[in-house]
Order: sequence, then structure tokens, then C-alpha cells
Amino acid sequence: MKAFYVVFFSLLLISCSEGQIEEFVFRKTLEISLVDLCGEEDKGCVEAVKSQVGNCMETSNWRMYMENEDNQDEFNRFIKEFYSCIVDEDGNPYFEPSE
Repeated sequence: MKAFYVVFFSLLLISCSEGQIEEFVFRKTLEISLVDLCGEEDKGCVEAVKSQVGNCMETSNWRMYMENEDNQDEFNRFIKEFYSCIVDEDGNPYFEPSE
């Protein structure tokens, strides 16, 4: 079974472009970090993160951040826009970046 997973993920990676792999890794990293911040007991937060992280990456222009990741102003812009995008059913953000 382990060999199946190795072959499957190898084929998956081969069929993806560098940009797709970068996006997948960045999205999963954000998702895992935010789910940890939510805590396992806050199911609403966890579900919001899992369902909204991809769209929030796009609306906060994550690629511009990646192209300028050494720029502190760009980092602050991305964090502010991305964190405020993950919202509950009333539209209130689950996360607030520290100033």
C-alpha cells in the first residue's frame, strides 16, 4: 500500500506545474496553521478555514506577497487582508492580525 501512495503522489506532482505546487503547499501551510489557531473544539472556525482559505488567498493577492516576501509592508498588507477574510456566518473575522 505504501508503494501505491508513493507512485500516486509522484504522478500527481509530475502532472502539476511549479505554480500549482507552490499554491498547494502555501494553502495547506496556511490552513494547518489557522486550524491550529482555531483549536479542535471550535468546529465553526475549522470549517470556515477549510472552506475559505483558497478564496481568501486569491482576494488577498497571495502571489504578490510571494513575489515580495522580503518586503515588510507587503507582508503586513497580505496578513491584514488574508486574516480578515476568514469569517463566521455573520461576517465577523475569526482572526485579527496584531498591529
